[in-house]
Amino acid sequence: MCGWVWCFWLINESLYFLSFFKAPAGIISSIESIFKKFFWGGGEDNRKLAWINWESICSPKEEGGLGVRRVGAFNLSLLGKWCWRMLVEKESLWYRVLKTQYGEEGGRLCECGRQSSMWWKTICKVREGVGEGVGNWFEENICRVVGDGRDTYFWYDTWLGDVPLRLKYPRLFDLTMDKECKVADMGRMGWTVDGQVWEWRRRLFAWENECVRECCVLLNNFVLQANVTDKWRWLLDPVNGYSVKALYRYITSTGHISDRSLVDDVWHKLIPSKVSVLVWRLLRNRLPTKDNLVHRGVLLSTNAACVGGCVDSESATHLFLHCNVFGSLWSLLRHSS
Repeated sequence: MCGWVWCFWLINESLYFLSFFKAPAGIISSIESIFKKFFWGGGEDNRKLAWINWESICSPKEEGGLGVRRVGAFNLSLLGKWCWRMLVEKESLWYRVLKTQYGEEGGRLCECGRQSSMWWKTICKVREGVGEGVGNWFEENICRVVGDGRDTYFWYDTWLGDVPLRLKYPRLFDLTMDKECKVADMGRMGWTVDGQVWEWRRRLFAWENECVRECCVLLNNFVLQANVTDKWRWLLDPVNGYSVKALYRYITSTGHISDRSLVDDVWHKLIPSKVSVLVWRLLRNRLPTKDNLVHRGVLLSTNAACVGGCVDSESATHLFLHCNVFGSLWSLLRHSS
């Protein structure tokens, strides 16, 4: 009981820290080391066998794991909430303070280089997708749903296609006079090829004019909606918006999905958790049977005989299916149920 209480205390105490600061790699390693020792029943003075690697344990149940949280990925998911709030809470006091301190460009707060605090530099790196090797995960999972276009930046926001227009047409963005124009202003002035909306620093070359024509083809298929407010959409959960759970699944998923019926049977809500874990380990052949202990060098091969008195080697298959003593017991339980 003390172990459970202490473990829950550690999680609750670290939750606030992880939601506000980027934990150093050493701290993350120390916390996960404590979790590992607790999971396998070890302690500071005695170290027990780790029957399954930690990566498999941290995999989602749908992918054959236990669903234990990876501290680093969970930390990143919590910090990502700040990036989302910077998009949807621009009228809040804390955002206005940061805007006064660091400035704003294209609707986004600036990093300001060396003048920034360590906390702000960390948040900016999180916003850029640094941390878990899944690309620019934040920008890839947000898009701007345009209504009347009054609050959407024409060049900076992802509102037409999968990437911002400044990245799709970088030369046009470099040449435009007004880089922070809004979609509503551009639409009002007319975004045809010869429209007044295009103001360039110099005369365009032929290939640059082709980029303008290509952009206009996309724009001609878009219609602004009067009296409809622009809003941000979180693509991982379009209905409810940003959630730590959705982002954590995104950055930790391997794409390997186990048999759904098997997962539902093992982790059935009416089955006690300790029984589900036993079955999970059994399916992976990671129970401390004598053949596994011999394989790990804990027992000699001469001591691998079944504990039930059989002459056969004690393996999981033998114990649960073929043993004259225990195998028949499992058969009786199966028939009685």
